Amino acid sequence: MKFLTYSLLRLSVLVLAFLLSVWLGVGLVLAGIAAVVISFAVSYLFFPRLHRAAGEELHGWISRSPRPRNRQALEDQEIEDAYVERSLREEGREV
Repeated sequence: MKFLTYSLLRLSVLVLAFLLSVWLGVGLVLAGIAAVVISFAVSYLFFPRLHRAAGEELHGWISRSPRPRNRQALEDQEIEDAYVERSLREEGREV
């Protein structure tokens, strides 16, 4: 829900900045560039907590991996995970 709120807020700032720039007679291309820059700056400076929460929510959606449905696939996944962890430890990297 935070991602949708942040996206709609940023889009509304973008549209508002674009319409204001066009009304001032800046030109369409420059108005578009200015709207993107203004939208980024306003959302970054005035809504940092919402930005962070939206990023965490998006990360949660993307990082979900599908769970195996049968026992054999689950065992295979555990074996692969153990192999990767052992390889990382042998290389000296942390798991």
